[in-house]
Amino acid sequence: MAFDGVLHQVRELGEALGLPTALVWRQPFPGPGLAIRVLCADAPYITPDFDAVQAKLVAECAACSSLPVKPVLLPVRTVGVQGDGRSYSYLAALTMAHSPHGSWPQLLELAQLLPTKVHQVNRVCFLMGAPLDEPPREITPTCLYSVNGFAPLEQLRAADKVVNDLLLKYGLLRSLAQVPVTLFPVGFGLAGGRSIGIRAFITRDFMTGRPACPGKDVPLECLDEMVAQICAIEGVARVALDITPKPPATTEWE
Repeated sequence: MAFDGVLHQVRELGEALGLPTALVWRQPFPGPGLAIRVLCADAPYITPDFDAVQAKLVAECAACSSLPVKPVLLPVRTVGVQGDGRSYSYLAALTMAHSPHGSWPQLLELAQLLPTKVHQVNRVCFLMGAPLDEPPREITPTCLYSVNGFAPLEQLRAADKVVNDLLLKYGLLRSLAQVPVTLFPVGFGLAGGRSIGIRAFITRDFMTGRPACPGKDVPLECLDEMVAQICAIEGVARVALDITPKPPATTEWE
């Protein structure tokens, strides 16, 4: 039986038993635990063609959209599905000088197009906050335990709680199939800092799917609260909203 069928039966059983809504409808949780959602790295992922890929990303972004968007490669890679197999390619980020809240449909369309034009990219996120003029080239070395800095797992647990509490508050547990929360090792100038990726995902079978559109599938107030509360977590530099369909990006980043 497909995963969604099993999940539906489990939830029906939970409701029949009278279990709390927050427990019955909690987002699917990774079997290995939240630790699987920490992108661990000792050094930035920068291939010899980094500058060429960045230039192509900028050119294709300008050709595909009239939005005043600044795209940058991030020095990490995530898992995707491109062609007939898995890919381990760049994560790209879009940034804007003003609020994206009037532009989400166009941003989602752009995120769908860019990986088809720049094959070294398999995932596109929107980076909340101030725009970036240049791609960052440094990371905070990250593993599953703290070494003279902020504790990665504690940061991720805190961010995951923020997201799930707000999904419950805004009644989104049923409409969103899954909302993985990922910690990735880019501090964007914050010493020892890391950032949080949020993937609000809509799917029926988890084989394909689309990102939830802010303002349509997720209230803008909910997104704003998520960003504000997560950025208040010690050592968290930025929040990135994953806006890539599947394929080319898998549901999870790792």
